[in-house]
Amino acid sequence: MRRLKKNIRYFILAALALTVLSSRGLRNLVKNYLEYRRLERRQIELKLERIKLEENLKTVKNSAYIEQAARKELGLARTGELEYRFPPPKESDK
Repeated sequence: MRRLKKNIRYFILAALALTVLSSRGLRNLVKNYLEYRRLERRQIELKLERIKLEENLKTVKNSAYIEQAARKELGLARTGELEYRFPPPKESDK
């Protein structure tokens, strides 16, 4: 009886080892681990990008930024202001 229990343990260990170490089992285990690591790195990248976007959103909601962007990108001016526009310098002027 004692010997039978011992043999069953060895059989179970051998079956477990074959399952884990078989080419498909080990390959899937390694592949899943590498995918997990890749997804962890991607998650960190996305968290950093989210932080940057939240900071950018705070900046964009600032009224001074909106005014500056309107002046620069759209060429808008307040009532009564004069805007002077100069052509960019030529290569020969530098």
